[in-house]
Amino acid sequence: MVPISLPLTLVPTAFSKAVCWREYRSMRKPESRAKGLVRRGALGADKSGNVIILFALTAPILFGIGGAALDYGNAVRIRAVEQSVSDATALLVAGADTPLARTEGFRLAEAQLRARLGDQSSTGGYRISGAWIDSSNYKLTISTTLKTFLVHLLPGTSRQMEVSVSTVVNRVAPQYATAPPTLTQLSPEAADYNRIYFYCYSSDQQRQQSADRGRRGITAIADNAQPPTDYSANKPPPCEANEAPSYMLRNVRNARTSPSKWDKDNEEVFIYYTDTVIDTGGLVQTMNLNGSQVFKNSPSIPVDTQRYPMLETIVCDSLSACVSQSLGGILPNNHVTHNPQTSQRSCEEGKFMYYGWEDRPGGDRDYDDIRVVVSCPKQVKVSDKKLKIVQ
Repeated sequence: MVPISLPLTLVPTAFSKAVCWREYRSMRKPESRAKGLVRRGALGADKSGNVIILFALTAPILFGIGGAALDYGNAVRIRAVEQSVSDATALLVAGADTPLARTEGFRLAEAQLRARLGDQSSTGGYRISGAWIDSSNYKLTISTTLKTFLVHLLPGTSRQMEVSVSTVVNRVAPQYATAPPTLTQLSPEAADYNRIYFYCYSSDQQRQQSADRGRRGITAIADNAQPPTDYSANKPPPCEANEAPSYMLRNVRNARTSPSKWDKDNEEVFIYYTDTVIDTGGLVQTMNLNGSQVFKNSPSIPVDTQRYPMLETIVCDSLSACVSQSLGGILPNNHVTHNPQTSQRSCEEGKFMYYGWEDRPGGDRDYDDIRVVVSCPKQVKVSDKKLKIVQ
């Protein structure tokens, strides 16, 4: 076989045609060129735009997390100061024997917080409150509202943060012996016979479950007989620790001028007890008035003293103030229908407590059926108080 050889001039011509054909096809379909570049990663090599987008999306979260650290640290600092002030104030107030000392304790706490943490008036200031949980435990709470820096950038968080602390102080109260009060009887009104008794009421719950319901030494001290009975020979007992001077009213219907009916059980008789408890810190007397109609051989019938208030109490700074308004005092005038006052003032030694009784539920509501003024309790300390923080 004879080999066939092409002229050298034909080889470059064929190669050039092939190259030109491929370029021609690329020009006719530019999308094919682009796809090829994408497949080779030509566009994927530039990632600067992706970084900007990613930063824009995550920046609020990053700033929020950083702000949370700042806000948390600030809240911890404020909470530590509040707790220190709360502990000191709770001990001071729980140990206070007068309402003035308690008020002064709150004022000092406010001053300490402002000096150490600054003025927070733009967010409501410092809120200080306290109350006796029971006769032995006092709880004080301090709170303020903190403006956050950046934590609110996190989803679901607020621009403000509440920082609050509390302290509970247990007080083993000092023991007092309470001398029986002196009594001044005002002009009584009523057709019924009414007799007032003094007794000592225990705030101890176990004692209240006993047969006498925590009422010790019930002693008659006044009535509205004509003329009033002399009870000066009766000596009310001094009240011991955890006891408070209290009063009982015995009401016998339509018997004021019939002494033979005053102590008979077969008459229409109603009994009311004040069951007084004295706030160990503020010396405010709280009356837990309850009453019932009693029968000789039948169960008693309770009286709804919430629906039908039976007693008005007013604290007077002096004996001269404990007279009717028409005489220059602060007491309601006789025969004037009104809503009864319930004293919330401290009954401290040297002051006087007025008791105005309405002897019939739903009566004329002038609270002058029997009116007495007694001196506020004089307390003689038997043992000192003990305080400790329990929470």
